[in-house]
Amino acid sequence: MLVKTKGGQVIFSLTADDFHLTDDGVPQDLILDQDTDSQPLALAIVVETGGAGARHLIDYRQLDAILDALIGGVEHRVVVIAFDSLPHLLGPFTPDTADASQRLASLREGDSGGAILDGVAFAVGQLRALPTRYRRAVLLLSETVDQGSKTTLSEALRLISDTNTTMYSFG
Repeated sequence: MLVKTKGGQVIFSLTADDFHLTDDGVPQDLILDQDTDSQPLALAIVVETGGAGARHLIDYRQLDAILDALIGGVEHRVVVIAFDSLPHLLGPFTPDTADASQRLASLREGDSGGAILDGVAFAVGQLRALPTRYRRAVLLLSETVDQGSKTTLSEALRLISDTNTTMYSFG
């Protein structure tokens, strides 16, 4: 929830005690989640290198500034995962966004497959291996049609939910 003053300024210092929530006049308990923007971030960048996604590889060559803006100034670990018919880990997690950006810039075209859900499931598995103090996020750069995943949509959604992973997708 975003609360602003009449003048348009965002108010950051509100707590649950500042609100009164009712349901048909019956008071309800209210819990406000803490802001997590300052917590460490684990980011898996999952890129389709096969099928129709291969024609966009050139678009990922200059993402340094975008990655830095997305991650912000928090402690972080980034990994790049390519996928065609199968997911491929392109190196270990790194705190160096320039290294991740270089991996993106040097992606090569894969086979004709585009197993999006398998790529996402593989990424969540990689994220799960990091300490729980990290927020988990997947940045998916792919076409919108899955080509050949063995992972079902319900399995992928369960994995994402079970690990509290945030998904960002650009098709």
